[in-house]
Amino acid sequence: MVEDNEVNQQVATELLERAGAIVRIANHGGEAVRILTEGEQPVPFDIVFMDLQMPGMDGFTASRLLRAHPQLQGLPIIAMTAHALVEERQRCLDAGMNDHVSKPIEPDALFVTLMRWAKPRKVQAAGVEDRAAKPVNEMILPEIDGVDMTGGLKRVAGNKRLYRDLLIQFAAKQAEVNSQILAAIESGDNKLLERITHTAKGVAGNIGLGSVFIAAEQLERAIREAGVDVPTVTEEFTLVMSRQAQAIQNVMHDVMLDWPAERETISNFDPLTASAAVAHLRALLESSDADAEEAFHTLEDALGAICDKSRLSAFGAAISEFDFDTARMKLDEITKEYSANWEQIK
Repeated sequence: MVEDNEVNQQVATELLERAGAIVRIANHGGEAVRILTEGEQPVPFDIVFMDLQMPGMDGFTASRLLRAHPQLQGLPIIAMTAHALVEERQRCLDAGMNDHVSKPIEPDALFVTLMRWAKPRKVQAAGVEDRAAKPVNEMILPEIDGVDMTGGLKRVAGNKRLYRDLLIQFAAKQAEVNSQILAAIESGDNKLLERITHTAKGVAGNIGLGSVFIAAEQLERAIREAGVDVPTVTEEFTLVMSRQAQAIQNVMHDVMLDWPAERETISNFDPLTASAAVAHLRALLESSDADAEEAFHTLEDALGAICDKSRLSAFGAAISEFDFDTARMKLDEITKEYSANWEQIK
């Protein structure tokens, strides 16, 4: 899964792993090219889902580079695009991709496309069967103004815990996104502004935030069209983002520990062990020490009760690739998001 949007990573990973797939995340096109060309041959992957708009290296460039390698000629590459235009589809085919799925991700369409290009293995990998067989939890999610719960839950295969976490994650990051947008306007970097807006639109579409999705779409269009007052449209967009984030925070604040099974899981979490594991791993990453991979597994065990699995997987992948700069960034993101709750868990 080649995707820079963390929410898309989480949603797609959840859907695919529930169906029995083993998923590896690449955060941009360059990382995907490195994994597929410098690793073991033939590559241990049946299919590649490729986002198109990514910083560093986009999906078109990555696909062309992959197709330049004879051993990768037959590897199915599926574009993940928010634009269902005929011209966009043709660009994907011209770059060497085989097919496309639309974003926001629709589970049925994702699996139909997957089965068109990849055949299921007869023997499941150890642990996959248990993962796929877990029942959907019975957490009760309250109604929130502006949130399409039905559509959002459908995109995460009914996983209420993941969906709740995605909503909380959106609300927590809203101020940061607004700041990034304002900084891009002040610097006159419309390309960056469009990318940030596109990412926000993708997140909103995946978790059912209709008003945010529409506002982001309007801002994207304004950036591309000459003569439009972009600062005014941006102000409207950030206002919609802020209102939606506040609506989520107001409701979800009292729901965090309402599910008994979740309280039991969190009760097994030890903040002191987690803090020590974070400090040890950070020191190894800062010194580019190869022992970081072993230390990551210790941290993974410590945070497993509270941290999303796909986020930990992406973090571990960066360490495995010796991409210690990316790994440090991901560690900072994880500790920033979760450590605020450690005191409450104590």
